[in-house]
Amino acid sequence: MARDKKSMIGFDPLAWLDNENADHGTENKEFEDNGEGKKSNDTTNKSSRKNKTNMIDVLGHKIDEIALSKGYALAESVIDDVVERFYSELFDQYPEIKILFTNGDDKAQVEKLSSALGLLMNNIHNEPILLTTLEDLGLRHQKYGALPEHYPIVVNLLNKSFKSVIGRSWTKAISAAWVSLLGAAAETMYSVYVDASRLNENEKTGVTQIEEADLHVGHVIALKGVQDISKSQVLKNDLIMLINENDEFDIDGSIVERIDGSALQLLCALFIYAKENNVVINWINPSDALIRSAEVIGVNKLLELS
Repeated sequence: MARDKKSMIGFDPLAWLDNENADHGTENKEFEDNGEGKKSNDTTNKSSRKNKTNMIDVLGHKIDEIALSKGYALAESVIDDVVERFYSELFDQYPEIKILFTNGDDKAQVEKLSSALGLLMNNIHNEPILLTTLEDLGLRHQKYGALPEHYPIVVNLLNKSFKSVIGRSWTKAISAAWVSLLGAAAETMYSVYVDASRLNENEKTGVTQIEEADLHVGHVIALKGVQDISKSQVLKNDLIMLINENDEFDIDGSIVERIDGSALQLLCALFIYAKENNVVINWINPSDALIRSAEVIGVNKLLELS
């Protein structure tokens, strides 16, 4: 059951530059120095600023960061409306895709996709986090039955939903940037698709341990075999979703072979928050490696592993 709680460990969003408001001091001048000792018309300068771009590399794609950030600023306050419209259009136009969504909780599905879009935008300069998150999502979506040909449909309908909800402010430049970002994310997700035999082997070895069903139905989160800093952002996001929706849940630590300080720090924050908010956390078969690591840095009692 979802509860109103203070945030446990929230995102650290980037402070995006407001490029359009950078030169307030020249707005009332008819002419200004263009840096070469010449005077230029202010209308020309405004046009130049308006068309300014800053191309960055995201997952192998050159994307205009300024257009991305402008789009996110427009969308952030209405992101749930955008996602709701997206799902409505998706299921209306492609009813066969509806069967892939087995949990039946439309509100939870909207929240998850909204959070994923925020995570994507907030980590455009952190490729390791993007790769880890998107590859993990890709393997999960393959198991749910999502096909590579579904991804262009999602990108197209999401962009149309942004445009429908936000209106004319969602410009061609913003649209192009976001199609590139969403397309890059989609490529990364389905690039890790494997054949059925390898997918089954991954399940046995713990490569894809965190299941959507575990998070929202079984109230269980499973730690990776190697739980290190490259997976900490994914762990953090999953913990936030889980603790915001449940008053009691389990952590499966049975396959942990190595866990680093970043993961233990997240778990410590989780247990402190749980104690303050009367949330019950149960361990499922914590491995010897997990217990030893907690003992080494002296947090075994805090994590209730003693």
